[in-house]
Amino acid sequence: MKFLTATLLLLSVPCFAATSAVASPPPMMDVAPITVARGEYATLTSRDWDSPINVRDEASTRAYARHIAYAGDRVEVLDRTVSSDGYMWYFVRFTISNATGWIRGDFVALDSEYSRY
Repeated sequence: MKFLTATLLLLSVPCFAATSAVASPPPMMDVAPITVARGEYATLTSRDWDSPINVRDEASTRAYARHIAYAGDRVEVLDRTVSSDGYMWYFVRFTISNATGWIRGDFVALDSEYSRY
């Protein structure tokens, strides 16, 4: 019985939050809106390449993290929004698994950003 209780307890523990690459959200008032073209692709990025990145059900750090990802993963950007806490969030689909979810903008490097330089 102890084993069953411990197993159920482990299954109910939520995912750990990935550490933020930025201490506070960037000010969004003076930033030009980012347009995302249909079929835009991006690569996930992080200061610590071994830390998991939460893929959430909604565009909020309080939303359930259904999946995790890692820096270097390729995604297709399907939508974007600015949440009430000032962060840009991207709704993405992973190119290999087809899993979908929301990822905070400081973990997303759009391919179009690199083509400007």
